[in-house]
Amino acid sequence: MNLKESLIWDAHAGLFPSSEMDLDNLLSWQKYNVNYLSINVGFDVMSRDATLATLAAYRRWLMARPDQFLLVGTLSDIYNARDTCRLAISFDIEGMNALGGDINMVEIYHTLGVRQMLFAYNLNNSAAGGCHDIDIPLTKFGVEILAEMNRVGIIVDASHVGYLSSMELIERSSSPVIFSHSNPWSIWQHQRNITDEQIKACAAKGGVIGLNGLAIFIGDNDSSSESLLRHLFKLIDLAGTAHVGLGFDYTPDITVDLSAILRARPDYWPAGQQYDTPGIEHAGPSKIRDLVDGMQVRGLSEFEIKGILGKNFARVADQSWV
Repeated sequence: MNLKESLIWDAHAGLFPSSEMDLDNLLSWQKYNVNYLSINVGFDVMSRDATLATLAAYRRWLMARPDQFLLVGTLSDIYNARDTCRLAISFDIEGMNALGGDINMVEIYHTLGVRQMLFAYNLNNSAAGGCHDIDIPLTKFGVEILAEMNRVGIIVDASHVGYLSSMELIERSSSPVIFSHSNPWSIWQHQRNITDEQIKACAAKGGVIGLNGLAIFIGDNDSSSESLLRHLFKLIDLAGTAHVGLGFDYTPDITVDLSAILRARPDYWPAGQQYDTPGIEHAGPSKIRDLVDGMQVRGLSEFEIKGILGKNFARVADQSWV
Protein backbone atom coordinates (compact mmCIF):
# COMPACT_ATOMS: atom_id res chain seq x y z
CA MET A 1 0.00 0.00 0.00
CA ASN A 2 1.40 3.35 -1.09
CA LEU A 3 1.09 5.80 1.81
CA LYS A 4 1.54 8.77 -0.52
CA GLU A 5 -1.82 7.92 -2.08
CA SER A 6 -3.59 8.14 1.29
CA LEU A 7 -4.75 11.10 3.36
CA ILE A 8 -2.77 10.85 6.61
CA TRP A 9 -4.26 12.78 9.51
CA ASP A 10 -2.67 13.16 12.95
CA ALA A 11 -5.37 14.57 15.22
CA HIS A 12 -3.05 15.87 17.95
CA ALA A 13 0.64 16.73 18.28
CA GLY A 14 2.37 16.53 21.65
CA LEU A 15 4.43 19.67 21.10
CA PHE A 16 4.53 21.57 24.39
CA PRO A 17 2.59 24.80 23.70
CA SER A 18 4.88 27.79 24.00
CA SER A 19 5.64 30.90 21.98
CA GLU A 20 9.28 29.76 22.20
CA MET A 21 8.65 26.33 20.59
CA ASP A 22 10.90 25.49 17.64
CA LEU A 23 8.36 24.62 14.95
CA ASP A 24 11.05 23.20 12.71
CA ASN A 25 10.03 20.04 14.57
CA LEU A 26 7.10 19.85 12.15
CA LEU A 27 9.48 18.40 9.59
CA SER A 28 9.22 15.13 11.56
CA TRP A 29 5.64 14.76 10.35
CA GLN A 30 6.40 15.69 6.75
CA LYS A 31 9.13 13.05 6.68
CA TYR A 32 6.51 10.33 7.23
CA ASN A 33 3.94 11.57 4.70
CA VAL A 34 1.53 13.13 7.21
CA ASN A 35 -0.80 15.51 5.36
CA TYR A 36 -2.63 17.18 8.25
CA LEU A 37 -1.66 17.87 11.85
CA SER A 38 -3.50 19.56 14.72
CA ILE A 39 -1.10 21.52 16.96
CA ASN A 40 -1.90 22.36 20.58
CA VAL A 41 -1.64 26.09 21.32
CA GLY A 42 -2.84 25.95 24.92
CA PHE A 43 -4.02 23.76 27.78
CA ASP A 44 -5.61 24.35 31.18
CA VAL A 45 -2.25 24.85 32.90
CA MET A 46 -1.85 28.06 30.85
CA SER A 47 -3.66 31.38 31.11
CA ARG A 48 -5.69 32.92 28.31
CA ASP A 49 -2.90 35.42 27.66
CA ALA A 50 -0.29 32.66 27.34
CA THR A 51 -2.55 30.74 24.97
CA LEU A 52 -3.08 33.77 22.77
CA ALA A 53 0.65 34.54 22.76
CA THR A 54 1.43 30.98 21.64
CA LEU A 55 -1.26 31.06 18.97
CA ALA A 56 0.05 34.39 17.64
CA ALA A 57 3.63 33.10 17.49
CA TYR A 58 2.60 29.90 15.69
CA ARG A 59 0.49 31.79 13.16
CA ARG A 60 3.33 34.19 12.35
CA TRP A 61 5.82 31.34 11.95
CA LEU A 62 3.54 29.34 9.66
CA MET A 63 2.54 32.35 7.54
CA ALA A 64 6.22 33.09 6.90
CA ARG A 65 6.64 29.64 5.28
CA PRO A 66 3.83 29.37 2.70
CA ASP A 67 5.80 26.96 0.52
CA GLN A 68 5.98 24.33 3.30
CA PHE A 69 2.85 24.81 5.41
CA LEU A 70 -0.77 25.84 5.02
CA LEU A 71 -2.86 27.03 7.96
CA VAL A 72 -6.21 25.47 7.15
CA GLY A 73 -9.80 26.08 8.13
CA THR A 74 -11.72 23.82 5.76
CA LEU A 75 -11.44 20.27 4.50
CA SER A 76 -10.77 21.51 0.96
CA ASP A 77 -7.77 23.44 2.33
CA ILE A 78 -6.30 20.14 3.55
CA TYR A 79 -6.61 18.53 0.15
CA ASN A 80 -5.13 21.66 -1.42
CA ALA A 81 -2.13 21.39 0.93
CA ARG A 82 -1.66 17.72 0.08
CA ASP A 83 -1.85 18.39 -3.66
CA THR A 84 0.80 21.13 -3.34
CA CYS A 85 3.10 19.05 -1.09
CA ARG A 86 2.57 21.19 2.01
CA LEU A 87 1.73 20.14 5.56
CA ALA A 88 -1.78 21.29 6.53
CA ILE A 89 -1.99 22.70 10.05
CA SER A 90 -4.77 23.83 12.34
CA PHE A 91 -4.80 24.42 16.08
CA ASP A 92 -6.39 22.77 19.10
CA ILE A 93 -6.81 23.85 22.72
CA GLU A 94 -6.89 21.40 25.63
CA GLY A 95 -9.40 22.69 28.16
CA MET A 96 -11.59 25.73 28.62
CA ASN A 97 -9.36 27.84 30.89
CA ALA A 98 -8.20 29.45 27.64
CA LEU A 99 -11.58 31.19 27.46
CA GLY A 100 -10.94 33.11 30.67
CA GLY A 101 -14.61 32.61 31.54
CA ASP A 102 -15.76 34.42 28.37
CA ILE A 103 -17.80 32.41 25.87
CA ASN A 104 -17.14 35.07 23.21
CA MET A 105 -13.59 33.72 22.95
CA VAL A 106 -14.85 30.56 21.22
CA GLU A 107 -15.51 32.40 17.96
CA ILE A 108 -12.29 34.41 18.30
CA TYR A 109 -10.26 31.20 18.55
CA HIS A 110 -12.10 29.78 15.55
CA THR A 111 -11.24 32.90 13.53
CA LEU A 112 -7.56 32.48 14.47
CA GLY A 113 -7.40 28.86 13.28
CA VAL A 114 -8.56 26.70 16.20
CA ARG A 115 -10.61 23.81 14.83
CA GLN A 116 -10.67 21.46 17.82
CA MET A 117 -11.18 22.04 21.56
CA LEU A 118 -11.12 19.77 24.60
CA PHE A 119 -13.42 20.54 27.49
CA ALA A 120 -10.93 19.83 30.28
CA TYR A 121 -7.30 18.90 30.77
CA ASN A 122 -7.09 16.23 33.49
CA LEU A 123 -8.66 18.41 36.22
CA ASN A 124 -12.15 19.88 36.60
CA ASN A 125 -12.67 23.40 35.32
CA SER A 126 -15.60 25.78 34.90
CA ALA A 127 -16.97 23.77 31.97
CA ALA A 128 -16.41 20.06 32.62
CA GLY A 129 -14.75 17.32 34.61
CA GLY A 130 -11.24 16.03 34.02
CA CYS A 131 -10.06 12.43 33.96
CA HIS A 132 -7.83 12.83 37.07
CA ASP A 133 -10.47 14.53 39.22
CA ILE A 134 -13.87 13.98 40.84
CA ASP A 135 -16.24 12.75 38.14
CA ILE A 136 -18.79 15.48 37.33
CA PRO A 137 -21.17 16.21 34.44
CA LEU A 138 -20.95 19.31 32.28
CA THR A 139 -21.60 22.56 34.06
CA LYS A 140 -24.15 25.08 32.78
CA PHE A 141 -21.24 27.01 31.27
CA GLY A 142 -20.00 23.82 29.62
CA VAL A 143 -23.40 23.22 28.00
CA GLU A 144 -23.35 26.78 26.65
CA ILE A 145 -19.81 26.34 25.29
CA LEU A 146 -20.82 23.13 23.54
CA ALA A 147 -23.66 24.88 21.73
CA GLU A 148 -21.31 27.70 20.71
CA MET A 149 -18.67 25.29 19.41
CA ASN A 150 -21.32 23.48 17.38
CA ARG A 151 -22.48 26.84 16.00
CA VAL A 152 -19.11 28.20 14.89
CA GLY A 153 -17.71 24.87 13.68
CA ILE A 154 -15.11 23.60 16.14
CA ILE A 155 -14.71 19.85 16.64
CA VAL A 156 -15.70 18.72 20.14
CA ASP A 157 -12.87 16.70 21.70
CA ALA A 158 -13.30 14.58 24.86
CA SER A 159 -9.72 13.41 25.43
CA HIS A 160 -8.50 14.24 28.99
CA VAL A 161 -12.15 14.70 30.01
CA GLY A 162 -13.83 12.73 32.82
CA TYR A 163 -16.34 9.97 32.18
CA LEU A 164 -19.60 11.79 32.98
CA SER A 165 -18.68 14.95 31.08
CA SER A 166 -17.48 13.00 28.04
CA MET A 167 -20.67 10.94 27.88
CA GLU A 168 -22.79 14.10 28.16
CA LEU A 169 -20.79 15.77 25.38
CA ILE A 170 -21.44 12.79 23.11
CA GLU A 171 -25.15 12.84 23.93
CA ARG A 172 -25.70 16.60 23.59
CA SER A 173 -23.46 17.57 20.66
CA SER A 174 -25.11 18.22 17.32
CA SER A 175 -21.89 17.15 15.55
CA PRO A 176 -19.80 14.01 16.19
CA VAL A 177 -17.53 14.09 19.25
CA ILE A 178 -14.00 12.72 19.04
CA PHE A 179 -11.38 11.42 21.43
CA SER A 180 -8.44 12.82 19.48
CA HIS A 181 -5.73 10.97 21.42
CA SER A 182 -7.05 8.30 23.79
CA ASN A 183 -6.38 4.57 24.17
CA PRO A 184 -8.64 1.81 25.55
CA TRP A 185 -8.58 1.37 29.32
CA SER A 186 -9.39 -2.31 28.88
CA ILE A 187 -5.90 -2.82 27.40
CA TRP A 188 -3.96 -0.58 29.82
CA GLN A 189 -5.55 0.69 33.03
CA HIS A 190 -4.45 4.31 33.04
CA GLN A 191 -6.86 7.09 34.06
CA ARG A 192 -6.11 8.92 30.80
CA ASN A 193 -7.41 5.99 28.79
CA ILE A 194 -11.11 5.56 28.08
CA THR A 195 -13.60 2.81 28.82
CA ASP A 196 -15.26 0.47 26.37
CA GLU A 197 -18.52 2.31 27.05
CA GLN A 198 -17.03 5.67 26.07
CA ILE A 199 -15.55 4.17 22.90
CA LYS A 200 -18.85 2.58 21.85
CA ALA A 201 -20.85 5.73 22.63
CA CYS A 202 -18.44 7.86 20.60
CA ALA A 203 -18.71 5.55 17.61
CA ALA A 204 -22.49 5.25 17.85
CA LYS A 205 -22.84 9.02 17.30
CA GLY A 206 -20.40 9.10 14.39
CA GLY A 207 -17.25 10.08 16.28
CA VAL A 208 -13.65 8.86 15.97
CA ILE A 209 -11.08 7.74 18.54
CA GLY A 210 -7.43 8.56 17.79
CA LEU A 211 -4.72 6.07 18.79
CA ASN A 212 -2.30 7.69 21.28
CA GLY A 213 1.45 7.01 21.03
CA LEU A 214 2.57 8.17 24.48
CA ALA A 215 4.22 5.11 26.01
CA ILE A 216 2.71 5.39 29.51
CA PHE A 217 -0.76 5.23 27.95
CA ILE A 218 0.21 2.14 25.93
CA GLY A 219 1.84 0.09 28.69
CA ASP A 220 4.81 0.25 31.06
CA ASN A 221 6.64 2.94 29.08
CA ASP A 222 6.03 0.73 26.05
CA SER A 223 6.20 2.34 22.60
CA SER A 224 6.52 -0.89 20.61
CA SER A 225 4.58 -1.41 17.40
CA GLU A 226 3.16 -4.66 18.77
CA SER A 227 1.61 -2.88 21.76
CA LEU A 228 0.32 -0.03 19.61
CA LEU A 229 -1.39 -2.58 17.38
CA ARG A 230 -2.96 -4.24 20.41
CA HIS A 231 -4.61 -0.92 21.32
CA LEU A 232 -5.53 -0.24 17.70
CA PHE A 233 -7.23 -3.61 17.23
CA LYS A 234 -9.15 -3.17 20.48
CA LEU A 235 -10.45 0.17 19.25
CA ILE A 236 -11.42 -1.45 15.95
CA ASP A 237 -13.18 -4.32 17.70
CA LEU A 238 -15.20 -1.92 19.87
CA ALA A 239 -15.86 0.97 17.50
CA GLY A 240 -15.49 -0.45 14.00
CA THR A 241 -12.97 0.58 11.39
CA ALA A 242 -15.00 3.69 10.44
CA HIS A 243 -14.51 5.21 13.89
CA VAL A 244 -10.78 4.84 14.55
CA GLY A 245 -7.93 7.17 13.59
CA LEU A 246 -4.50 8.42 14.63
CA GLY A 247 -3.69 11.02 17.29
CA PHE A 248 -0.14 10.22 18.31
CA ASP A 249 0.34 12.98 20.92
CA TYR A 250 3.90 12.92 19.63
CA THR A 251 6.77 15.30 20.29
CA PRO A 252 9.90 14.79 18.19
CA ASP A 253 12.21 16.84 20.43
CA ILE A 254 14.03 14.04 22.23
CA THR A 255 16.10 16.58 24.20
CA VAL A 256 13.03 17.50 26.25
CA ASP A 257 12.71 15.65 29.55
CA LEU A 258 8.97 15.11 29.49
CA SER A 259 8.91 13.52 32.93
CA ALA A 260 10.51 16.66 34.42
CA ILE A 261 7.79 18.85 32.91
CA LEU A 262 5.11 16.55 34.26
CA ARG A 263 6.63 16.43 37.75
CA ALA A 264 6.51 20.22 37.93
CA ARG A 265 2.69 20.20 38.18
CA PRO A 266 1.64 17.20 40.30
CA ASP A 267 -1.90 18.56 40.44
CA TYR A 268 -2.41 18.11 36.69
CA TRP A 269 -0.22 14.99 36.45
CA PRO A 270 -0.81 13.15 39.74
CA ALA A 271 1.28 10.50 41.44
CA GLY A 272 0.52 6.88 40.72
CA GLN A 273 -0.17 7.46 37.02
CA GLN A 274 3.37 6.86 35.68
CA TYR A 275 4.05 10.53 34.98
CA ASP A 276 7.25 10.27 37.00
CA THR A 277 8.60 7.56 34.68
CA PRO A 278 12.16 8.46 33.63
CA GLY A 279 12.57 8.95 29.90
CA ILE A 280 8.94 8.63 28.80
CA GLU A 281 8.93 7.29 25.24
CA HIS A 282 6.78 8.27 22.27
CA ALA A 283 5.46 6.34 19.32
CA GLY A 284 4.85 8.75 16.48
CA PRO A 285 4.42 8.97 12.73
CA SER A 286 7.40 6.69 12.12
CA LYS A 287 5.09 3.86 13.28
CA ILE A 288 2.54 4.41 10.51
CA ARG A 289 4.14 1.84 8.19
CA ASP A 290 4.12 -0.79 10.95
CA LEU A 291 0.49 -0.05 11.73
CA VAL A 292 -0.48 -0.40 8.08
CA ASP A 293 1.41 -3.68 7.78
CA GLY A 294 -0.31 -4.96 10.93
CA MET A 295 -3.74 -4.01 9.62
CA GLN A 296 -3.04 -5.72 6.32
CA VAL A 297 -1.97 -8.90 8.12
CA ARG A 298 -5.24 -8.83 10.04
CA GLY A 299 -7.12 -8.62 6.74
CA LEU A 300 -8.38 -5.04 6.72
CA SER A 301 -9.21 -3.71 3.27
CA GLU A 302 -7.41 -0.77 1.71
CA PHE A 303 -10.61 1.25 2.11
CA GLU A 304 -10.70 0.52 5.87
CA ILE A 305 -7.01 1.30 6.31
CA LYS A 306 -7.34 4.61 4.46
CA GLY A 307 -10.21 5.47 6.78
CA ILE A 308 -8.06 4.89 9.85
CA LEU A 309 -5.12 6.79 8.36
CA GLY A 310 -7.21 9.90 7.79
CA LYS A 311 -10.54 9.63 6.04
CA ASN A 312 -12.46 8.96 9.27
CA PHE A 313 -11.29 12.16 10.95
CA ALA A 314 -11.82 13.99 7.65
CA ARG A 315 -15.46 12.87 7.72
CA VAL A 316 -15.91 14.38 11.21
CA ALA A 317 -14.27 17.62 10.06
CA ASP A 318 -16.63 17.75 7.08
CA GLN A 319 -19.59 17.40 9.45
CA SER A 320 -18.25 19.84 12.04
CA TRP A 321 -16.34 22.67 10.36
CA VAL A 322 -18.44 25.46 8.92
